[in-house]
Amino acid sequence: MRTVTIVCFLWLSFAGFDANGQQDRYTDSLLRKLDTAAEDTARARVLFLLSDYWADKDSARAVDYANKSFDYTEHRPYFRGLAHFYLAGAYFSYDKKRSQQEYLLADKWLGPFTTPEALQYRSRAWHNYGALDQYMDDNRSFVNILLTKAIPLAQAAGDNERVAWGYMDVGSVFMNYKDYSKAGYYFTKAIGILRNNHLEAKPVLAECYINLAKARLFEDRALEAEPPLKEAFRILTTAGDSSYLPSYYTISGMYHIRMKQWDQALADLHTGLNIAERQQRTYDVLSLQYQIYEAYQQQGKPDMAKAALEKAYLSYQRFPLAANRKTILYELAKTEAALGNYKPAYNRLMEYALLSDTLFEKRTAKEIATLEARHQAAENEKKLLRLQNRSQLQQLLLYFGSAVVVLLAAFFLYIYRQRKKREAQQLQIQIARAQLEGEERERRRLARDLHDGLGGMLAGVKLNLSAFGHDKEEGQQADLQKVIGQLDDSVHELRRIARNMMPETLLRSGLARALEDLCKWMDNDRMHVEYTLLDIPEEMSHSQKMDIYRIVQELLANAARHSGAREVFLQCSGRENRFYITIEDNGTGMQGKQGGEGMGLANIRSRVAYMHGKMELDSRAGEGTIINIEINVTANGKN
Repeated sequence: MRTVTIVCFLWLSFAGFDANGQQDRYTDSLLRKLDTAAEDTARARVLFLLSDYWADKDSARAVDYANKSFDYTEHRPYFRGLAHFYLAGAYFSYDKKRSQQEYLLADKWLGPFTTPEALQYRSRAWHNYGALDQYMDDNRSFVNILLTKAIPLAQAAGDNERVAWGYMDVGSVFMNYKDYSKAGYYFTKAIGILRNNHLEAKPVLAECYINLAKARLFEDRALEAEPPLKEAFRILTTAGDSSYLPSYYTISGMYHIRMKQWDQALADLHTGLNIAERQQRTYDVLSLQYQIYEAYQQQGKPDMAKAALEKAYLSYQRFPLAANRKTILYELAKTEAALGNYKPAYNRLMEYALLSDTLFEKRTAKEIATLEARHQAAENEKKLLRLQNRSQLQQLLLYFGSAVVVLLAAFFLYIYRQRKKREAQQLQIQIARAQLEGEERERRRLARDLHDGLGGMLAGVKLNLSAFGHDKEEGQQADLQKVIGQLDDSVHELRRIARNMMPETLLRSGLARALEDLCKWMDNDRMHVEYTLLDIPEEMSHSQKMDIYRIVQELLANAARHSGAREVFLQCSGRENRFYITIEDNGTGMQGKQGGEGMGLANIRSRVAYMHGKMELDSRAGEGTIINIEINVTANGKN
């Protein structure tokens, strides 16, 4: 199956056999090989060739041969991949989606194999897959597949000729987009690959030179088109391959048209036309007939130009492509109008408009209206324009209304999500507040029970023991005093626990005094606490004061328990609606400790987050720890 790439205008070429006799001899030879083949792989390869032969001529027969090849490839992954490749080729012309699916299966089955042949088949599969994308007007996908799949696989296979073909196809796509400079770059790159790998005699090199000349002509650099044309002709005459001669004479004719050498242009074009007709190369025939039209049209010979273009249009019916047909119809309409044949010109433009689906066709509608005005009254023309304007206005209103609806929907969706987010945040805050308040209530209850209940009981026990000791001997009194001393320590520890649970100073004297007492209480022989309290606000709610007190308490407790610090510096200050806490110690630091942050730091982070604050921790092994906290506070207690 020959892969067809859509390039520029009317530059497709299909190779055909010179006579039915040659076709019959070729297929008969393959069928005899199929009957005599001893191995399943040999039979499969013959069926591949038969399917490939019929792919451009009889798709049903090509599919049948490709399907039969699966009977001989069941337990052979490599040949199963080839079977999918040729089945894709059989579907190429009439079922593009199925063809692409089969090419993907071929690549999947052949993927594990790294032989040059396997890589070549994978390169061809991806190339053909991309060509089908291009048939469906996806040129970007075709170029991407060429540059990322087909060409790299051909390079891995060492197939430099196929690499050059790939770059030439990329250049042809850029020709379609009228980027002739970039197209010329890729044609030149393909030429360099072929020449550097000693493939100068290959006809593909002539094709590259022909395409390069074409790019130069479209760039209005006609003088630079002559050298590549001469080189292409030299290669073709040396190689003895006439299949590329129609393409050569097409571009040569274009060159002479640009140079206004009319006789030489028509001579080249008719020579190429005779060769193309003998070889049954329909698209080359179309290209040459179109250039003959161009030659006559630019000479100001509309009658002869029309005759050439009508021949091209009739020949075109065998292999229709919408873009080419539109171009021919448009040129026919212009030619008829130049001859004063307005009714035929109008009919051609109507055919052209039926194929149109872009903004360019809207401009064409105005030309149709202009031609129609020569056959209809001015009233009808105005009516048509009013209808067109009304339709456009309705369409604009529809687009505008749709855009407004989409924007409103997006806006309300955003508002809804933001409200849900705020509700979720508020719920989290309420839960956290409830947990903290519950903890504080439980602390107060336990503190009261310990101080009033157990503390009172221990005090009573101490008094009873003291009274009991008056009647005892001196040795017994010493033992009793030891017990009373231990009891004093227990009462002191009990009061310390109760104080931690509910600082009475905070309730009586405020946050500043409570923090000062806390620092003095934590200061001892093992750890010296130096503190600075600046502008401590007292207008905060009790819950905020309690949260700040608990944060400082936990920071000092962490330093005492875990850091091994001898010196601790604490600074607390307030400014406007912000409260700042900084604590620094000379302990061992936290880096490298197992388990990461402990429960104490986790509790601190939780309280800071609840108060919409932020916390920064800087700790290095052997260098101590610095913690900076910034908290939101307000007079009414709302964060």
